[in-house]
Amino acid sequence: MIRLVEFFNTLVTSGGGHEEKESIFNVVMHHMTDHVINTGFIGKINEQYFSEKLFGIFDMRITKWVLMLWTAFFLVCLVFIPLAQAIKRSPMGSESKWVNMWEAIIGFVHDEIVEPNFEHEHVKKAMPYFCSVFFFVLFCNYIGLIPGMSTATGNLAVTGGLAMFTLIGILLIGIIMHGPLFLITGLVPGGVPVFLFPLLWVIEVMGLLIKPFALTVRLFANMTAGHIVIIIFIYLVMMFQSAWVGIGSVAGSLIIYLLELLVALIQAYIFTTLSAMFIGSSVHGH
Repeated sequence: MIRLVEFFNTLVTSGGGHEEKESIFNVVMHHMTDHVINTGFIGKINEQYFSEKLFGIFDMRITKWVLMLWTAFFLVCLVFIPLAQAIKRSPMGSESKWVNMWEAIIGFVHDEIVEPNFEHEHVKKAMPYFCSVFFFVLFCNYIGLIPGMSTATGNLAVTGGLAMFTLIGILLIGIIMHGPLFLITGLVPGGVPVFLFPLLWVIEVMGLLIKPFALTVRLFANMTAGHIVIIIFIYLVMMFQSAWVGIGSVAGSLIIYLLELLVALIQAYIFTTLSAMFIGSSVHGH
């Protein structure tokens, strides 16, 4: 916690050796917005290889959130590739507590997320995708709770990208299961009078588009809110320069931090569950 306070102290103190403090808005925005990495090895890569935009449009420089996404991807591979090999070597069950822990979590994804939303013959096919989504979001959420790191899922572009995969899954599975006319007849309940069909189709399309929007905002807002509260609590220490305020601020930030440990897991579960519900519903259609 002392290191956490020191980290935030560097955020609220402006450069040049002056002790002038920035506003809380600037502190929050500095932590919650993305920025290109200009220092160290990655800074050299940005300057040498990615200084020019791709096709004059796309900025390919590595930012802090891109680095967090890569870190989460690397950790997922580091955990699950050896884990898969260990499970393959012990088809009757492993004696390793490490392997058993991850198997239990995978079993949770199977029993509580995928199986309730897909028919039995589709569960095995759906598991790889939803396991990937669950653990990737989970790792991104927890990496952001490490002092000095950032939460990739606190970026609308990241959560929006994940939600777009859900939308693609809804449309793709619907077309595969019901044919190309799924986009027309599959969205509207059967038996609807012809004169009401156009109106209901527009409403259903709007509802379809709202689903990924809700997924995007829900994950972003929940992962951002707790971090902002922690920043504000820590900022109070620097603003009042009081030991009594410091005790209350650190205690409050610690409580919120512990709550965030639970929220990180819950949000990964909610995002994956809602994605499974939305994609699973397209298997049956209306």
